[in-house]
Amino acid sequence: MKSIIVAYPKKNSAMHLRNVLENDGLYVSHICATGASVLGIAADLRSGVIITAAVLSDMSAAAMAERLPSGFDVIALSPNGSEDYMGNLITLPLPLDREDFLKTAHTLVATETSFTNRDGDDRQIISKAKTIIMNTRHMTEMQAHKYLQSQSMKNSKKMADIAKEILERFD
Repeated sequence: MKSIIVAYPKKNSAMHLRNVLENDGLYVSHICATGASVLGIAADLRSGVIITAAVLSDMSAAAMAERLPSGFDVIALSPNGSEDYMGNLITLPLPLDREDFLKTAHTLVATETSFTNRDGDDRQIISKAKTIIMNTRHMTEMQAHKYLQSQSMKNSKKMADIAKEILERFD
């Protein structure tokens, strides 16, 4: 099981997140307030999940995600209400849907490798599957991506694996 690092500028918010996670059976190994602290801790670990504010005092969650070693996933909590998935970064809107947040955290912690990390082939497979979903379910690209993400979380499989299953069904 991967380590969880909570990085939040306000200590009370960080402690609250830790309590929510630990009350649901997850273990938070570190709490910190800056991206530099997260990067320092991550350098000593093989893998992990970082739960952070979208912006810390020294860097954004996106900048942190880019600088993390492989094997790390980031859940960024965004006050602007946006939801996004890119690389090893998942952005969830505030206020949080507690169930979705915990399910996302459990899924990321349980995977041996970076759950969201994708190579070029995986990105291409996901793109083709999104096109199929968009055409057959009359969805936008973001809706198709969210559908793949929800199926991925629901089945505890990588998005690329779900996408491959969709492509196999439509071949």
